[in-house]
Amino acid sequence: MPKRQNQAQQNFLSQRFQSFSESPDVSKTIKELITQNGFLFEEHSVTTQDGYILKMFRIPGFQDPATGKDFDPKAAEGKPVVLLQHGLEDSADAWVVHRPEVAPAFVLARAGYDVWLGNNRGNKYSDTSFVKKSNYDFWNYGYEEMGDYDLPAMIDYILTLTKNQKLAFIGHSQGTSQMFYALSHNEQYFADRVSVFIALGPVMRLSNEQSTLVRLFASNITRALLLTTADTFGVYDLFPANYLQTGSMRIFCDVLPKMCELFLYLGSDSDITVEDPERLQVYLGHFPSGTSLRTVNHYGQTIACGEMKRYDFGKTINLQKYGQAEPPVIEISNIQKVPVAMFVGTKDELANTIDNRWAKDQIKSIVHYKEYNLGHLSFFFAKDYSFFTEDVMGIIEKYHPAKPIVDPTSPKVFLQ
Repeated sequence: MPKRQNQAQQNFLSQRFQSFSESPDVSKTIKELITQNGFLFEEHSVTTQDGYILKMFRIPGFQDPATGKDFDPKAAEGKPVVLLQHGLEDSADAWVVHRPEVAPAFVLARAGYDVWLGNNRGNKYSDTSFVKKSNYDFWNYGYEEMGDYDLPAMIDYILTLTKNQKLAFIGHSQGTSQMFYALSHNEQYFADRVSVFIALGPVMRLSNEQSTLVRLFASNITRALLLTTADTFGVYDLFPANYLQTGSMRIFCDVLPKMCELFLYLGSDSDITVEDPERLQVYLGHFPSGTSLRTVNHYGQTIACGEMKRYDFGKTINLQKYGQAEPPVIEISNIQKVPVAMFVGTKDELANTIDNRWAKDQIKSIVHYKEYNLGHLSFFFAKDYSFFTEDVMGIIEKYHPAKPIVDPTSPKVFLQ
């Protein structure tokens, strides 16, 4: 790395965390982040076929400043729907933590869309089950189950409630993994319900990822130690969300900004100067949100074998489940019906450009592929957010158009 750039990154977070008083958005709930920016908020729950209760949040329109209600009680009727799905250890909060004028959920709502924010099983909003489960049984899932059960449950619920035939789907990181997996073996279901799939920081094959921390975590020794520890203590979740842990990364960055900077640099983003540090504070105030150890172990297996494969349970269970000793490859080359738009970061240490260029050539329904000066987390709080306000919105408007419901020059757009 050039010395000048390295020095800039060394001072980046420490200067900004010291010069900014903490944003009030750091400790706000998702409802507060949405309603205090002038939008209507709804909370919905859906139960998956295997018994997990998932919470979803909806932004159907604008509040009436005088009453706190929508200008039109039927404002969401007839609007096209967009479902946004978060990444690993994340939650629906991620889509509303950026500045109000560019946060993805708000950009879409102002453009005339009925916006839904999903939460995968096991995160802080979806950590319950309709069926009584042991601790092991509850956490015994990965992104395959999210693709097999969570996505269909959310999509069917939304389309039934809104009376729409299709929705647009935007995923980040793990949110793309679960959709790519789902499309690879059940595409017709999604082709009937999804008009376009927009993948931000797509994660499929991980043979070229450059994250030092992830490679350390993905080593066979580390994963074996984690699994042994989990069995010993009966703890099968990873960084579960509670009031002590959610926002722990922000506290870490406040106290040790240099270490925080190094953690981000080694973990996911090779150039954190492209990110807005004030909004990074807000994001970290809502992170982590919890997931299963098995989900993380699956990514470790992917790195170790260099291919995107089904979860490896070991030879005996693999033979029972897959009919072969080794887990089968997830054939993304089967994807050919649902339009796929890939947005890839050149500073992304996890979703490497080499792996994503390879994936682009495998998927038959690619309608957009572009690389941006972004890291893995930049997709939520980059300084330059034109990739979303211009390119993502351009794709959405082409494949899933809406009629704008507000003049974009209106002061409502920039409510604080």
